Amino acid sequence: MHHFGSFDPDTMVAPSEFQGHSAGYRQRWLVNHATGSVHTGLSINELASGGSIDPHVHAFEESFYLLSGEAVIVINGTSWALRGGDFGTLKVGTAHAWYANSASPVRWLQMASPQPKPAGAERDTFFLRDRARPAPASHLDLAHLKDSLLGHFDASQIPPPGQRQGAGQGLEGVFLKWLVDESFGAIHHRLLFIEYQPGVSIARHDHTFEEAYFILEGEVQGTCDGKTYHARAGDFFWTGVGCVHTFVNSSGGPVRWLETFSPQPPRDNVFRFMADWEKKARELEE
Repeated sequence: MHHFGSFDPDTMVAPSEFQGHSAGYRQRWLVNHATGSVHTGLSINELASGGSIDPHVHAFEESFYLLSGEAVIVINGTSWALRGGDFGTLKVGTAHAWYANSASPVRWLQMASPQPKPAGAERDTFFLRDRARPAPASHLDLAHLKDSLLGHFDASQIPPPGQRQGAGQGLEGVFLKWLVDESFGAIHHRLLFIEYQPGVSIARHDHTFEEAYFILEGEVQGTCDGKTYHARAGDFFWTGVGCVHTFVNSSGGPVRWLETFSPQPPRDNVFRFMADWEKKARELEE
């Protein structure tokens, strides 16, 4: 099973569970139970200038990557100023709040795992009594990143092709940067930044976990369960467990996207390449 779609800002709505606990907050679900997913809750979130989300906790793990604008996030009472390329993880039960801090709206990609429950099911978001405005905050610096489960990465930090370490699995021409994983402090999911150079592809394969992909820049051809799509910035894919998929950059420039895994992969047999098993079958059957 898989899903392909495009993000349209006009489809963003105020989340019902945040009614009375937010101002200027809109969200668009990209991947959740409605798209066939079991583990993944992926969405685009936006706060209007001056908007806010009251302090709250979730019964699921959450991560974010700031796409545009500036915001202040308050985590367990500590304020952090965020801008494009900043990311972070909020463990289950971590108190946090959001405040827009720029003249233009602030927008971020948000990943939740286990998948949030649909409207009408048991509650998994709870609001705190304290709604005090945050103290002034400075932008992230390297001294604070890892210990606070916060970080920064953007396309300007990608090394030139000749200076890159291999991404493994024979993926020459691929740049991969782990943003959120178990070594960072996450338990239920991963978030990574990927770039494919022109002409680069990955062979047909599947996984024992779900993946989601949000295209940031460039164009890519994706084939899922035998169906081919042409994706550009703002488009997204979701591949379920066992979905055979492949991607190829058939454009003249690099393509970049944010990718999520949920649940976290096993230590071994992360990829199951179809060609490898077809070759092994021939060897065994000869």
